[in-house]
Amino acid sequence: MLFPETVESALEYFEENGWPAATTIPSVLVKRRLVERHWLPEDTDIRVTRLRLTACLAPEVEVFLFPRCSPAYTESIGREERVHGFENHVGLFIDRPDERSLARLADRLETAGQMIYEGSAHNPHENTTMLYFAPSARVATARRRFPRWELQCAGDLTAFAARRRVRTHDLRTAYAMLRANHLDAAAAASAGAATVRRPVPVTD
Repeated sequence: MLFPETVESALEYFEENGWPAATTIPSVLVKRRLVERHWLPEDTDIRVTRLRLTACLAPEVEVFLFPRCSPAYTESIGREERVHGFENHVGLFIDRPDERSLARLADRLETAGQMIYEGSAHNPHENTTMLYFAPSARVATARRRFPRWELQCAGDLTAFAARRRVRTHDLRTAYAMLRANHLDAAAAASAGAATVRRPVPVTD
């Protein structure tokens, strides 16, 4: 997620750096998450685009734009989102989703992957359905990086997604652990700044 002055200035920056950007469309799920997390107005405009950074076949980079010119934007929102990286995620696009296979993949993410199903949304602007998974509290406690996973499926799978249970309590615990992890890291850094540390030994 980026916080440019305007959407246009972000697109100009991408073009200057040779990163072709797809036409921006309104975000649905990330917008909903931001609205709920920061009590934003429902008409807050969050845009999404995708960048192709190399000429060869490679993953695209999905970028969400919340411009600072928006009446809903505040510096505290931008600061919190940058610190925690709540919207950082790895996305897998499934062009021909099969409900049975999709359910097995989601089950695998929630068991061996130690993730929690976080919900879904259908974006009518490109006719895709996103299923989001957040790392569990155990993962959030162990490390600062908090990459979520997104299964982006072609078509409207609203009915399928609605049948999957969202473990609300587990999600709240995971996000609480992530915030606590950040506070612990900040406290340790502050304490370390006042401490003379021994150099790390180097061996030949």
